[in-house]
Amino acid sequence: MKRVIKKRPFKRSDDVPDYVNPEKKTWGKSDPEEEHYEEEKDSNETKLTRLNKFISNAGVTARRKADELIFTGRVTVNMQTVTEPGTKVNPEKDVVKLDGEKIKPQSEFIYVVLFKPRGYVTTTHDDKGRPTVMDLIGLNTRLYPIGRLDYDTDGVLLLTNDGEFSNMMMHPRHKIFKTYFAKLDKPMEENDTKKLREGVMIDGRPTSRAKVRIIPNTGEQNIWISIHEGRNRQVRRMLEALGYIVQRLKRVEYARIGLDGLKPGEWRYLTEEEFIEAKKLATPKPPVFRKPEPEEKPEGEPVKKEKKGKKGGKKKKKQKDKLKKAASVQQPSSGSDVLESISKELENISEQISDNKED
Repeated sequence: MKRVIKKRPFKRSDDVPDYVNPEKKTWGKSDPEEEHYEEEKDSNETKLTRLNKFISNAGVTARRKADELIFTGRVTVNMQTVTEPGTKVNPEKDVVKLDGEKIKPQSEFIYVVLFKPRGYVTTTHDDKGRPTVMDLIGLNTRLYPIGRLDYDTDGVLLLTNDGEFSNMMMHPRHKIFKTYFAKLDKPMEENDTKKLREGVMIDGRPTSRAKVRIIPNTGEQNIWISIHEGRNRQVRRMLEALGYIVQRLKRVEYARIGLDGLKPGEWRYLTEEEFIEAKKLATPKPPVFRKPEPEEKPEGEPVKKEKKGKKGGKKKKKQKDKLKKAASVQQPSSGSDVLESISKELENISEQISDNKED
């Protein structure tokens, strides 16, 4: 698969450069025997993929829309209707059709950022005959939008024929932030910014936490707001729930991809840096484990030193107690016997103490 990324904005579909995947790196020379083994292994293994993913990667539509096409019985695999999106297919052998037309795997991937103007519908086709964003892009390759922008909202809109990349950008678990400029009908109160950061109730469930910042020197009526969810008209509805009317709404960034001087209706290819950065944002990060910090004791309180006993001290004490008890139990018949027994016990004690010291 070739990935196409171009920096300069122009509306011709030719002269598209090849894109080298940055994840595929060569580290020195490889062993020919290992290469032969890998080729043989790949040829023997069956390359299966989910049906909805195959349709999405072929540039037909996004993965969620592909699920709807499959559920409604519009997709066949080897002349058999399939209604399960998780069905495994072999892209090299199986014949997949949508409404009787064969779906061909995508040969190259294209990534585009469009400055969507107001008055355009974010879709590939509109039943009401309104202008769509596809009317602004003169490419022969079929693209579809990543997410949506409302009819009366302008700004950054990403389009691609790469279903996997589109799913990475839209799926809630990746938490890809989109930043908007919003002009309100009245100044925003500080208490309402806290509510937006904590989540606002919409459709009976709270939204995820938003990032909000009031733009200075604008009478507190202009704000930046960033969200990573994709509910219908979410930013407008969040602000309306707090009693504000949005007079102007513009998306200025999607996954840190901006307009870079584009005018309304113009588009450009994503740069290599933008593509790599967007994929990094969608890649889950490993958890970070921190060591607990030592508790700070209040000033003036004396630090208690831990008493460290000598090694084997308890054992020696027990041995001495046993000897004393044995001596008290014995009742010798004469004074000479008492002296002999005491001297023997003292010798035993001194020998045991010397043995313990040597140990």
